[in-house]
Amino acid sequence: MLIATIGLAIPLTANMHTPKLIEMFLRDRINRWVLSFIAFGAAHVLWVEYMIGPKFTPIWAFQLAIFMAIVGWAILLPYFFYVVRFVDPSRLIIRLRDTTMSVVAKVANRTSDPTDAQTDISTRVNQLGTIIIKSLDRNDRDVAAEGTWAIKKMLDDYDQYKKRMPKEWFKVDRADFIGLSDEGLEMLTENRTWFEMKCLQQIEHGFLRALRGADDTVSTFSDATRVIACKADAHHDEQVIRLCIRFFNNYLREAIKARNLRAVYDVFYQYRRLGRDIVDRPELIREIGAHFAYYADMARDYDLLFAPQLVLFDLGWVTRRAYERASPVAGELLRHMLALPHRTGTDLHSMAVKAKLILGGFFIENGLGAEADLVRKNLSDVDASHIERAEKELLAADRSFFEVTDRQLNLEFVPPERREPLKQFCDSLQQNA
Repeated sequence: MLIATIGLAIPLTANMHTPKLIEMFLRDRINRWVLSFIAFGAAHVLWVEYMIGPKFTPIWAFQLAIFMAIVGWAILLPYFFYVVRFVDPSRLIIRLRDTTMSVVAKVANRTSDPTDAQTDISTRVNQLGTIIIKSLDRNDRDVAAEGTWAIKKMLDDYDQYKKRMPKEWFKVDRADFIGLSDEGLEMLTENRTWFEMKCLQQIEHGFLRALRGADDTVSTFSDATRVIACKADAHHDEQVIRLCIRFFNNYLREAIKARNLRAVYDVFYQYRRLGRDIVDRPELIREIGAHFAYYADMARDYDLLFAPQLVLFDLGWVTRRAYERASPVAGELLRHMLALPHRTGTDLHSMAVKAKLILGGFFIENGLGAEADLVRKNLSDVDASHIERAEKELLAADRSFFEVTDRQLNLEFVPPERREPLKQFCDSLQQNA
């Protein structure tokens, strides 16, 4: 009966989560011992029954059968709970994560062939991605988050092995990236990032699935990507940071194409936070600023009018951070921001104007007169009445937004210590209007 139950439960659960479960179940030492014991005990009972006759009773065999039956019943309940825990998706994720890193460790210690290990690891990582996707299909957000963070944890642990890996490990096998061009495979090999690419692809698959039905989980994937990039920054792995930036760009493209404003809102926020964390890498910050401007234009083409205005707030935030850190590319970020329009024909975008006013106030506060003049010139086509209205709304804005959002912070909120410089900047605009 127990074997029949397991025979039904394992394939059904594997179909829900990942086919890898069957292999993992059969490889587990406890499962092998218990199932072998049960099978042997059942066979022994049949053998004893066969031997018993009118004039012969195998006492020791009979006693052994009773003993095995008692032991079998004694372990039945604990083993049942063990099987239930074994098929739990959370434990399955942990098991896949740990076995994957075990293979990585063997390659680093030169006790496993790198080529064979690549195939094995690709399969395991893909299965983690499958669990994430299938959990989203069932609206199981917790399992999707656990799978995503398991991938993040793998990349955290991988860093301690990466420098010790043999060069054969970094040579990409086409079978692991079907559809990738020859040039793409060559770049992965040169950048030594095939493992990170494989892991981030699973996170991207989850993001794409979330766009179509569980957009409240989008932040799980974008946040994990940001954390991975920040860890790579701490380890001075620029190629991994660039890879994460490209995935952020993928997220933005797909969110805009899906016209999913909530996803756009979240991804830009995480992208902005990444810009803050790597602000001391001028080349990367320059690229991020250009990407912000590019996807703002793309969002405008898809009639997501709020998104370009949102970009102005986020890009303005990164720009202020760059000026605070005296980044050599701060001026380029400012040019990207001022190039974003605050009106379409006769339609004035009030949020875009407010974002630029906040930036102008920042320049006044920090004695950056030339930069303040650039912002002032950019806003010269805005009427004094609009400037006055925007100023009042900015000064009256509460810190917390009046709806529940992922950010919760009101984009228009100006800290008290920055309100006086903002007033000065707005006054100068009204005088020149």
